[in-house]
Amino acid sequence: MENKLRVGVIGVGQMGTHHAEIYKKLPQVELVALCEYNNERRVEVEKIFGCKVYKEYKDLLEDTNIDAVSIVLPDNIHREAVEIAVKNNKHILLEKPIAKELEDGKAIYEITKDYDKTFTVGFLLRYDPRFNMVKQRLDNGELGDIIHLNCRRNSPITGPKRYIGASDLSMHVMIHDIDYINWYMASEPVKVFAKSRSVLLKEQKMNDVIYAIVTYENGAIACLEACWVLPENSPTIIDDKLELVGTKGVAYIDSCDNGVKFVSNSGISYPDSRHWYYVNGEVSGALAEEIMAFVNDSMNNRKSIITPKEAYDSLRVVDAIERSIKEGQEVSL
Repeated sequence: MENKLRVGVIGVGQMGTHHAEIYKKLPQVELVALCEYNNERRVEVEKIFGCKVYKEYKDLLEDTNIDAVSIVLPDNIHREAVEIAVKNNKHILLEKPIAKELEDGKAIYEITKDYDKTFTVGFLLRYDPRFNMVKQRLDNGELGDIIHLNCRRNSPITGPKRYIGASDLSMHVMIHDIDYINWYMASEPVKVFAKSRSVLLKEQKMNDVIYAIVTYENGAIACLEACWVLPENSPTIIDDKLELVGTKGVAYIDSCDNGVKFVSNSGISYPDSRHWYYVNGEVSGALAEEIMAFVNDSMNNRKSIITPKEAYDSLRVVDAIERSIKEGQEVSL
């Protein structure tokens, strides 16, 4: 096939590997290069993917043979990578969040809001059929106006053990819900009250649990719960639920039981059948849908459904949550 989109992936940890595998299976894409700072891992991925592997992301981003990039780096080094990618005119898929610090998020928003290439941030619940269907029903008026909603996103302690120092609960977990709630509300978040508790992760200076109430300009209220200290042997990777009450109807999502359950000597498990599960040896699910949308947008020079403003607004709410926790009172955005 002619006119393939030539792609590079920066950062080949767990998530970056999924990105590379998905690009590899798409007929309209050529996976040109990867970037991996760790020497041993670099040798490993070169064997697996059989393409060029850079050590420094600046070198990959300056490769004129690459049209589009997935940036799958730690949250605190997003800004420089995006700045160099924009300078080199690449289509950009940036893994969420837009940045770790609000100042960096604002800088990324400023350089991408009028960018003439595709820019998107990886909020994959937008591509999960459950969460997307709620948006469709809101848009067609079936549920009326949102009165309130409450949601939760709880997961085992294996996650934060991997992210020590690199991220925290509000930014790594709760931001998924913040993004789709802002999307549903189609109204600006104006006030936040939040409380947290740290017990099991106290030594790591990370929160175990956060409760947050976000008030929107239209008066609607969202109540969010996030916890990532469930036992390691929890039967599900993510226990997430949503209840949305509108003036004409209600929407419920319960993703804990994903429709498949295994019971064996190793215990009971509800494996992921939504986000990046494997079918016939290939990555499928919401992540594949997100990447396919990015490829199609890039090839057709279209804007993503996730705008720089929306990605920045999610970070603004995270910042307000953290400020509210510190100050012990409701704060304005």
